[in-house]
Amino acid sequence: MERKNLRYLAATGMLLSGIATAAIVSYSDTNESSGTIVTPPATDDASPRTAAASTQSLMSANAAPTLGLADSVIETFHDSDVNLCGTTKVKQDGPIRVFEDQFNVIHMTVSDADAKGWQWHGSVTGFTNNPKTATLDCDPVMIGNVGNTDPSQFDQKTWIQAFYFDGTTAWAYGHQDFWGNRVDDDPDCHKSGATDGKPGCWYASIAAWKANPVSSANRHLSFTRDGTAPNHIAIYPHVQYPGDASTPTSGWIGYGAPSNIFRGRSQDGTTDGYWYMFAYTNSGYAGQAKGLCLFRTSTPAVKTSWRAWDGSTTAPAFTQAMNNPYPVNTNTTCAVVEPTVLNTYVRSVVWHKPSRHYIGILRKSDGVYYTTSTDMFSWSTPTQLLTADSDAANYPTMIDFDGGDWGDDNFDRAYDNGKLYLFYRKKNPTTGNLRITRRKIDITNYSADAPGSGNPG
Repeated sequence: MERKNLRYLAATGMLLSGIATAAIVSYSDTNESSGTIVTPPATDDASPRTAAASTQSLMSANAAPTLGLADSVIETFHDSDVNLCGTTKVKQDGPIRVFEDQFNVIHMTVSDADAKGWQWHGSVTGFTNNPKTATLDCDPVMIGNVGNTDPSQFDQKTWIQAFYFDGTTAWAYGHQDFWGNRVDDDPDCHKSGATDGKPGCWYASIAAWKANPVSSANRHLSFTRDGTAPNHIAIYPHVQYPGDASTPTSGWIGYGAPSNIFRGRSQDGTTDGYWYMFAYTNSGYAGQAKGLCLFRTSTPAVKTSWRAWDGSTTAPAFTQAMNNPYPVNTNTTCAVVEPTVLNTYVRSVVWHKPSRHYIGILRKSDGVYYTTSTDMFSWSTPTQLLTADSDAANYPTMIDFDGGDWGDDNFDRAYDNGKLYLFYRKKNPTTGNLRITRRKIDITNYSADAPGSGNPG
């Protein structure tokens, strides 16, 4: 992390492929770049952090942050073939999400391919040590595979995708989808693994599930629908399910794959009183443009309070509710944010206070990228952070474990003080082994934003 020397600041953030890490990870490392390791020349003057601070004083206060891999170390946080729950393999099939409860216990969750939710819990030290000592809870926290075959109930299969913790209670916002090929092998819908030219019959929404109140005596979470189906949905599709013959051959109708839930900021760094979440729509069906919609609420604990951005960058408003389309025929479509720049899911968004920028993490076909913004509406051209195919790095998220104790229970800030990580899933395509993997990240053109009572979340 100590790489911010004035003499090599311009060189940081570059990517270099092929750095050997075989002693740490035994597969799929040849297609993952490790980041340039630059050794500063010997000097008797200021430390790298001090030198960086001097450099920073010469920069614009709003210069976008530059991210780089801090070192060549690839850590395995969880191995599905090693860290079993009895005979059950816990396999990641979505982004990890984290919150810290009122007893300073960190909870980290992930859903598997069957939409079963799992959690680890422990201290900051337990999560940041290598090897980690956070505890895997072998009692699932959520059973998202309900199996309801009625598309109007929005209750077939839900994966945890976003968290909100209000001080005593946690909400899991999930990607809920209906697939026609799960309905007794519907002959009119595409069958997974087959080349048949049939429509996907895929229908997505964002569902809200609520956990039991957190207590010091019981760290286990147990999520149930926040309301009976279909009234547990926070963000509905804009249309009713149109039937097999009308569905697109690929992509889902509706909104899914939400980002984490993150606070909005004014340009002085203070919170603006709202929480935001990106959601993706990828079929371009019935007038809804393909891309990312931005939603906002002042109260994430109230699932019906989310409103969509209206598309204005000069006087942005969030007035549009995505209501259940079955009592009515349609909702107004959502405006998409920077469709030529953000043309895939944004998995996580964090705020970097020194630069006054949001940092978004996404993946493209050739790797993990980051993008920055000062206002959530205009985003920079994504910059590659990690070169990797989807087997080597999927579901990327960025988490800074320095957050929780300082009013950042939902971990939506990047402090860059040594505990900032990129988490992602690594898959062995031959054996099916899955690992939750992480790399340390460095914001190379700013000094650390150390948390504390004078620097709250």
